[in-house]
Amino acid sequence: MGATYLSMQLRTEDRDAAVAALETIATTDVASGVRFYVAEPIGGWLAVYPNFTPELERSAKTVSLNLGCLVVLLLSADEDDLYCMFFRGGKQLPWFKVGAPRKRTGKEREKLAAKLEALVDVCDADDRSRLLAILADPTGVSFSSELLRAFCEIVGIRNAFTSFEYLQRGERDGLEAGVEAILVPSASST
Repeated sequence: MGATYLSMQLRTEDRDAAVAALETIATTDVASGVRFYVAEPIGGWLAVYPNFTPELERSAKTVSLNLGCLVVLLLSADEDDLYCMFFRGGKQLPWFKVGAPRKRTGKEREKLAAKLEALVDVCDADDRSRLLAILADPTGVSFSSELLRAFCEIVGIRNAFTSFEYLQRGERDGLEAGVEAILVPSASST
């Protein structure tokens, strides 16, 4: 069993609006137990670290609708598989799961390429092609975090190597230097 990294990456730099939207989600449906850590925006991306709940996808849909931005949900699960879900306008777009050593060719590769089109506003055609080459042929990859790292480097995400559980325990290793995360809802709103 390896490391697990879970984050929602919001294509926005408006941290205040994101915190307000996340607080609404967390306080509206208290029974779901959904909580978030929110980092500072870097390079056009705002990292949000949700606790793992069944409400995770619904939260991502709501955030994408309320903030009017692309939301990318990234999960590198136990170093086995990389899950990547896209949300825009309150809807979930086609998503994918990749893991070593399964190679995708033909129609499977074409389907993966179509899913990466969700990144058209973030990556040019050359970057999406490079990303496709890496994700479609992970035969030389040992851990899903290697795929996550390649995805993040190409897309420009810099805060994906931590998760709610790590931050809850006070571990800040996965955060960019100087970036602190806050817990939503705050103690004053619960």
